[in-house]
Amino acid sequence: MSQNDEVKPYLHRIKPWKIRNMVMLYLQARERFLDCRKQLRKDLHISFQKMREICDILYEIKEDHHLIFKRLLDPQKNKFEKAPKFRPERIETEFMNNIGLLFHKVMVARELKYVLENYVEQDDAYQKNKDSLQYHLEKINGLFDDGIEILKEFIALHRDNVLLLTLLLEDPTRTRRHFGQDAWEILEQFANGKGLDELYFSVGRYYVENGWREKAEKMLREALRRNPQHKEARSQLQALKKDARLSTPA
Repeated sequence: MSQNDEVKPYLHRIKPWKIRNMVMLYLQARERFLDCRKQLRKDLHISFQKMREICDILYEIKEDHHLIFKRLLDPQKNKFEKAPKFRPERIETEFMNNIGLLFHKVMVARELKYVLENYVEQDDAYQKNKDSLQYHLEKINGLFDDGIEILKEFIALHRDNVLLLTLLLEDPTRTRRHFGQDAWEILEQFANGKGLDELYFSVGRYYVENGWREKAEKMLREALRRNPQHKEARSQLQALKKDARLSTPA
């Protein structure tokens, strides 16, 4: 019996969506933190509320992860809970560890920010809290950088997940912003040597099958832009146009 035979059927159904959601939320949390750091460099005010929002996003990722993966009970012995969930691979465990560390570091930074904003302390105590906040912000920054490297492996592990591919293709600017020069290498993993035009076609076909016409057209047009000879993409796009004409009231 394989390690995943006991997994609840419900978790098999929702796993692709949860994987997509975790990556999406992680990038959102990192974007918000980078915005906070940008504000700090401009000597502008950063509110306790902004830090709390990052905490809430990270907490949601933790909940998603614990919903589908077994919890690690003893990191030293690599012992997991007994539950009808997926046993995480090494990189999935590293991802969860990164999220957990980030959550607690952001929570500490959030509380320090709250104290600095709302209470009057002696000068030495105020300076200690301010220095501690800066220390934690640097740690958080480093953890997010580590997390991007972990995400590259995490995404590679789940490269058969078309929902994850839709996330990366829907907003290529965001994908490049977080993964830089490695962005296209990450996408090419999904293509399996077939070319990026095939990626856009596969996502377009997925959208067609699920009734998302506008999104489907966008992806199919991009597939044709990259490969004007892609017969299947052209056929799908023509079929969509025909359906649109037939569904338009006379």
